[in-house]
Amino acid sequence: MKKNLLFFLAVIFPITGFAGDASVMIAPAATFSSTIPSNIQTECNLATYQADAVRRHAEALGIPVATAEKDEAPPSGRFLKLRIESAFSSGNAFIGHRKQVAISAKLFEDGKEIANFAGARDSMGGAFGGFKGSCTVLERCADTLGKDVAGWLKAQLAAGNAPAKNPAGSEAPQTK
Repeated sequence: MKKNLLFFLAVIFPITGFAGDASVMIAPAATFSSTIPSNIQTECNLATYQADAVRRHAEALGIPVATAEKDEAPPSGRFLKLRIESAFSSGNAFIGHRKQVAISAKLFEDGKEIANFAGARDSMGGAFGGFKGSCTVLERCADTLGKDVAGWLKAQLAAGNAPAKNPAGSEAPQTK
């Protein structure tokens, strides 16, 4: 009985400690602005991919993250709200891709916004772009934005969650 109790406590306490004060809650998917074309919303699964990219890159930087049940800042704890502000998709594998994704992120603590970020990335498909579909190239943009947001989030947490704006201005540098 004591062994079972000790095992139970050893398993539960690290999990609850991980999801405690230092973790950041992220919704399972980013939200879309009303300007995003419906084909991108329905065919590409970009909202889920964007949230996963931020989560993946944040964890790689050592930031404990957890998935929130809904896209709403809770009254206590940290919450990162992601929104895809615009997505542009023209071209194709034969004539060349021209894709862009722009997002915003807002960091909340105890229900109050304490910092925000805005960034955009574009891509022409990269190496072997002719062998990639439109959604894959948009995901490439979203992945790079996920890395940008994770770096910004790490800086905000290191600064003690001091209110701050995006240090790069309204957009992150563009890459191709």
